Amino acid sequence: MKIKTIFLLANGSSILLMSTFLIISYFSMLLSVKMIVWLSVLTLFSAVLSFLVYYLLTSPVERSIQRLTDEAQHISSQDFGSPIPEEGPKEIRFLTRQFNDMNHRLRQSFQQIQKAEKSRRELVANISHDLRTPMSSIRAFIQAIQDGIVDDPKSKAQYMHTISLEVERLDQMIQQLFELSVYDSGKMELHKEWVSLDQWLLEVMEHKRFSLEEQGRQVIIDLPDRVQKALFDKEKMKRVMINLLDNAMRHSNPDTNIDILIQQNDSTLLLAVSDQGEGISKEHHELIFERTYRIEASRNQKYAGTGLGLAIAKHIVEAHKGKINVNSEPGKGATFQILLPLEGV
Repeated sequence: MKIKTIFLLANGSSILLMSTFLIISYFSMLLSVKMIVWLSVLTLFSAVLSFLVYYLLTSPVERSIQRLTDEAQHISSQDFGSPIPEEGPKEIRFLTRQFNDMNHRLRQSFQQIQKAEKSRRELVANISHDLRTPMSSIRAFIQAIQDGIVDDPKSKAQYMHTISLEVERLDQMIQQLFELSVYDSGKMELHKEWVSLDQWLLEVMEHKRFSLEEQGRQVIIDLPDRVQKALFDKEKMKRVMINLLDNAMRHSNPDTNIDILIQQNDSTLLLAVSDQGEGISKEHHELIFERTYRIEASRNQKYAGTGLGLAIAKHIVEAHKGKINVNSEPGKGATFQILLPLEGV
């Protein structure tokens, strides 16, 4: 039975009882027949009018409850619809407002779940593709050595060097996946220390020295005359700079320069990495920091990555309460900027 039917039956029953007792009272008062008829007609008219008023007053409540019921059915089908109009008594309006808020949060949660699932599928597809390339190379080179196709020591050394590079690529992919899973779980721990920026940057460059030399690149570093120490997690911020250098190398031609800029003021540390690559359209500026996002038109298969480097960099920078962004135009290279609180607050 509908709630409105219950309300109307309850109201009708109370009106019927009241009208019956009033009419009986009229007869017991020894009134004239004409007076009794008039009073009875007025009583019945008042009862009908009261019933109609009650019906009209309960209609908004019924409509609101019906809308809530319908919307709840839509939500169960993952159709979150639009907000329900707030009408009726104060309590019903409050309930509707709470329901709309819940619906909005559910819609956002569902969209996040869909986005995460899409990201997971893309991650699996990208990782599968990127693992296949080095594995195929390793298998081919090992097979060539085993079959005796390569005999002279120099060629064997070259093959072994290539295998070593491919193994390093595999290790880097696995490390990035592990790092991202740790950051997503919220278990990232920062071990901050006072870092001498010039010495820290030398360690970053030493890590990438072989790759830079292999591509014939020069790194132009712009440091202030007097560099203050900064408080941050030395190893994690080193990972950020390495990821930005990898990205610059991946999206610019060999033999082109990479620029690194460090600036400080009273409260902020600026780290910037610039390349002379193909650049990035404005619509991609925010998207490139999402995991697995890659601008396929500019993807360099020789230096293809997992698409996780910038996402990891963003996690680490934001954990330091900093910001990371990109300034770029198509054909004019890209500059990735990191802003950190100088005190590492």
